[in-house]
Amino acid sequence: MNPKAVYKYCKHLGCCEACCLRYIGIKNPDSYEHVDSFVTIYQDEADKPKQTFEQNEDLENGNDNSLKPEVIDKNVTNGDSDDLTNLPPCKKRRIDVCISCLGVLQEDKRFDSFSMVKNVLAKKKYECATFACALSAPMATLLRERAITLRLAEEFPGYDDKTLTALKEAWKWSFGVQLAAQINKTLDSGAVSPLLVTLNYDYADDMQELEILKQVSPQLFEERSKQKRRFVTEFTRRSVEQALATASLAALQAAGGGLPTASVRALCVGMVCAHAPMYLAGRYIKLSRNLPQSPWILDKKRVLPSSVQEIIYKPLADFYNMDEEEADRRLKLIAAGREDVDVRCLGEGRPFAVEITDPTRQLTADELAKACQLISESKEVIVKQIVPITREDLVQLKKGEETKSKTYEALCIKLSHSQFDDVSPDSPVKVTPEDIARINSFRNTPQNSQNSLNNKSNDHNDSNGDTSDEENNANTLDANGDSLNASPDSKTTKTDIQNTSEENQMAKNSSDAKDIDATPEKNYVQVAEAMDTSLNSEKCDNLSDVKIVIEQKTPIRVLHRRPLLTRTRQILELEAEAVPE
Repeated sequence: MNPKAVYKYCKHLGCCEACCLRYIGIKNPDSYEHVDSFVTIYQDEADKPKQTFEQNEDLENGNDNSLKPEVIDKNVTNGDSDDLTNLPPCKKRRIDVCISCLGVLQEDKRFDSFSMVKNVLAKKKYECATFACALSAPMATLLRERAITLRLAEEFPGYDDKTLTALKEAWKWSFGVQLAAQINKTLDSGAVSPLLVTLNYDYADDMQELEILKQVSPQLFEERSKQKRRFVTEFTRRSVEQALATASLAALQAAGGGLPTASVRALCVGMVCAHAPMYLAGRYIKLSRNLPQSPWILDKKRVLPSSVQEIIYKPLADFYNMDEEEADRRLKLIAAGREDVDVRCLGEGRPFAVEITDPTRQLTADELAKACQLISESKEVIVKQIVPITREDLVQLKKGEETKSKTYEALCIKLSHSQFDDVSPDSPVKVTPEDIARINSFRNTPQNSQNSLNNKSNDHNDSNGDTSDEENNANTLDANGDSLNASPDSKTTKTDIQNTSEENQMAKNSSDAKDIDATPEKNYVQVAEAMDTSLNSEKCDNLSDVKIVIEQKTPIRVLHRRPLLTRTRQILELEAEAVPE
């Protein structure tokens, strides 16, 4: 392939200088940054510009010698200075619209695009020192590129259409470098820089030119028209590429795709600046029994005035100058499970992360410490530390939600005498040592001669509190209270123990149980340790390591968002002790 011949042929078709380099296969970024000087190696002497270096320099500095009085005076016959004001305005040479890129790579209209980007960046005030740029070009450029590469293959046997340099790459090397100088940021790749600037170009005749594809690939578009629910838009970038993949030059010409001259250029009609999401993580301790994790709204009315989510959001939103509506849209709470509205979460706290969409900057360590202080001042939620994390860390957060065992504590009331109580039916109901012994010795799985639970994780030690979860419930003995210790990968779930024996029918869940000493006139059994793993978690394969297995149905209160299923739950250890008074 003769590059000079390809350049001349593309110029003959009506391509701009940059597109000529694209069809030659030039992939050197510097060539597109200084395209006018680079193409001279492919031009004949007659094709090269006639301007001298000094004239070019004057034009770049905004000085046009043709407008100087001493130059104009030579062309004024009477020498009358009044005639100077009557001269017509100097006309700029009209640049033909490129038949391939439709003006996207031509530099004469870029000032408007630069201004658009600068205005948006000035408004958002990103502190990121780098940026990446992306192009959304008219789909008609795909059709025109295919028509030109097919002509080149016919004119120059052996020409490979893979030689073509992508429009978006040539644009980035040209426009991106110039934009970097305008906005005082360093151009980088999208894989490195979190700030992406995307420009959208629109071509007035885009859809009209693509109509010929219905003749080129009728079957493709007939199928799309029959499936209007699936394919809302007739022409998409993917469908255009599919239609052109097998198109021949003869088929395009027969359908009327003969590379018509572009009467209008593609214009930049919009741009978007967006920063990649940022993630912050911590653990929250919930002290209130009247606080949902997320806003509780029923029939468009707020049930409770606040939530864990809103308390955590508030200081972060203030640092980014977000109002309440914007914070709700741009902040997202991701927690390792959740607890009921009337359940506390104590111990080390529940792991959570906050995703910040389109952040303008990274919060400093002092600001994150201040956020923890402001959250804890609510007296309802405590967060001791917030740190930046990566998106990959979220996988561990959600994975742990399904795989770790959890520890619960609850207060249980003995409501009636059991069959083992040898007392008068009218006598006061009391928890007896025999009750405690029966609960502690109960199991419905094979006994293991070797206790495999002695080496419990430290996640379940030195914690105080009780727990529950809105996602789980059962019948007989319900552990309803606060989360003891949510480990970094844990999900707190309500532990319910369902026994088939008569002896445990005496134990009923008390929905009034708030704290151990909340109702001293009642008799309580304190379930100190009950470790549960869900069906979806890494359950113990050896049932001898499990003390009790129960079957749990989906709670009615969550049926509107979860399927009705019966799930197996494993209780690894259960210990009860009597609470005085």
